[in-house]
Amino acid sequence: MKETKKARLQSGLAAALCAATLLTAGVASADPLVIRVGWQGAPEKLMPMIEERRDIAPHEGTSYVVKAMHFGASSAEITALATGDLNLATLGYSSYGLAIANAHMDDLRIVADVYQDGAPGYFSTQLMVLKTAGINTIEDLRGKVLAANGPGSGGDMAIREMLRRRGMEEKKDYTLISGPANNQFPMLAERKADLVTISVAQASDPKVEAVAKTLFRVKDALGITQWSLYAMRKDFIDQHRAQLGDFFEDMLRVNRWMLNPANRPEVIKVFAAFSKEPPESFGSYLFTKRDFYSDPDCVPNLDALQKNLQVMHQLGFLKTEVDVKSHADLSLIEAAKRRLK
Repeated sequence: MKETKKARLQSGLAAALCAATLLTAGVASADPLVIRVGWQGAPEKLMPMIEERRDIAPHEGTSYVVKAMHFGASSAEITALATGDLNLATLGYSSYGLAIANAHMDDLRIVADVYQDGAPGYFSTQLMVLKTAGINTIEDLRGKVLAANGPGSGGDMAIREMLRRRGMEEKKDYTLISGPANNQFPMLAERKADLVTISVAQASDPKVEAVAKTLFRVKDALGITQWSLYAMRKDFIDQHRAQLGDFFEDMLRVNRWMLNPANRPEVIKVFAAFSKEPPESFGSYLFTKRDFYSDPDCVPNLDALQKNLQVMHQLGFLKTEVDVKSHADLSLIEAAKRRLK
């Protein structure tokens, strides 16, 4: 009877060992995690490097693979996050706030910085008028037509907030219209708008500089703005933390490589190849003080983001206030920093 129990015990241990061995082999041979990453405008700073210089991201193709997905707007990325068709979204701060406060995506987490508007010494989006228009002060905008990229966009918020401080309200004291970013200057040149929102690429265009002047900047209305950020849903983070650890390590490695001035000529070539635009489209500003600020460690400015969303709430765009720190998970970036020390 004792021998039978012993045999059964040995048999059970052998079966458990066999199962553990098979499980380990299954994990080791598992396919890399597919991370679907959304991007909108060119150049988005991470995607070109991951796509064109995978040698700088040593874990890509082993523990994870990136699938770059292009979207026309942040709203489409939010929809794709909600349906599970997108894993890492590139969102404007306003879209991030709307997703949490209005679309009730309480599990959405900001995980990394893309770039910031108005950081000391760096570019801030410009609100420009024609030099010949006779508009020299904010008060001169009363009764005028003003343009931004769309309701709730960073430029839109800056215009509303700046004029609110002067006692002016939309529809009552001015008209606010929308237009794509690349159409903003043509709208000004054709006098379809008296003030337009000029971002970094157009601000470096000699044609713009020749006929337009800056009336104010986004930072004058909003301070530092977490202009663009990376966001993920909590379940995806929790389920794939090991592979995401490798991805964020590579993200940080790529970001530091891009920000190294010695690599700038090659970075410009890579962006040109990715976007199919001439290198001179980026050469005058990319990764200089004329560009947006990108944090070297990919750490977002949560304090600035909190203030940005408070303004949105005050202007009536967010139904509720958002506690940014409770909707952030910087553990992956912090772990990546430790791994690269």
